[in-house]
Amino acid sequence: MSGSDKQQQAIDLQREGLTRRQIAAEMGMKEVAVKSLIRRARANGLHLSFGARQAMLNANLDGVEAKGGWIHNYDSEGKKIGTTRWSAPVEETESVVDALRAGLEECPRAEPIPNKQRSANGLATVLTVADLHIGLLTDEEEVGTDWDTKKARDHLERTFGRLVSVTPDAEVAVLAQLGDLTHNDDQRNVTPQNKHQLDVDSRYFVILRRAVAAMKWCIDTMRQKYPKVIYRGCRGNHDITSHYAVTLALMEHYKDCPDVEIVDHAGEFYVFEFGQNMLLLHHGDKAKPERLVHFAAAEWPQIWGRTRHRLALSGHVHHETRKEIGGMFFESVGTIVPRDAYAYSHAYSASRALVSITFDQFEGEVSRARVACK
Repeated sequence: MSGSDKQQQAIDLQREGLTRRQIAAEMGMKEVAVKSLIRRARANGLHLSFGARQAMLNANLDGVEAKGGWIHNYDSEGKKIGTTRWSAPVEETESVVDALRAGLEECPRAEPIPNKQRSANGLATVLTVADLHIGLLTDEEEVGTDWDTKKARDHLERTFGRLVSVTPDAEVAVLAQLGDLTHNDDQRNVTPQNKHQLDVDSRYFVILRRAVAAMKWCIDTMRQKYPKVIYRGCRGNHDITSHYAVTLALMEHYKDCPDVEIVDHAGEFYVFEFGQNMLLLHHGDKAKPERLVHFAAAEWPQIWGRTRHRLALSGHVHHETRKEIGGMFFESVGTIVPRDAYAYSHAYSASRALVSITFDQFEGEVSRARVACK
């Protein structure tokens, strides 16, 4: 059976409702190989309808215009007949991932923490870290605050350390990294999508290394208190590809630690279910609150039906908001970073703080801590 036939078979079995483990048993493969097979199949468009797949395969023919990640198809008379999403060839994507994994293979790994007592108090807590923009450079004369990566590290450690100390004990703690962990996504120092010029204080490699170190520090701080720590990093509009590198680095570092789970799912959304609580994480730049809530109910109806207390958390806007929408609370969290020149010139302002929220498995939110950044 050819590689494409195996990919199609895996996709067909997934459509039938089989899990990756069941697909692996059906195909006589390892589960990790099935995961890779499905990823390649999706990159090749095998999960799409026949018409959409043909449009993707014919993307380089005459009469096709590609712009902004979308492929617009036209007939011989110039009439638009369809639009499909463009993605990088699977060979290119896999080569980048393989290079990252190879580079991380020799990195030092964290050691398990022995003799840690597992709490059974029926509580889970989420500690939010949003829009850290590591690499941001500001000048006091221009925006009222001096800021660089070293100041960001000092403020994060002081504020996050205090937040952990005042947050209650729990069975499990989720570190919700809600996107824009780095200020830039490569050495060009512009926003990935709109190419806005950014004020950056160092080389991209240094910024990426310090972003990994910052998340490692947060995880290790949480490990001293919580028997189970889950890290989930979201894509932001500033770190579209950098957040993958951070997640891969953390996966390699903590791979031998059963008390730490690094969520490596590449999707835009993450759902955490705890008792009768549903928590949804997303950066917040692509979906308005109302659409996000409706999407959650439609995309995860089983989790929605099992839970009574539902909360969606996002970042992106750099200030705190909260509203209730049709059975789910939507909340944007603030950040500890100051305004950059763009935000200052547009007269934006917001308080700076980190927040944690603690949930009882039956009663929902029971505690909330907020530590301001000084």
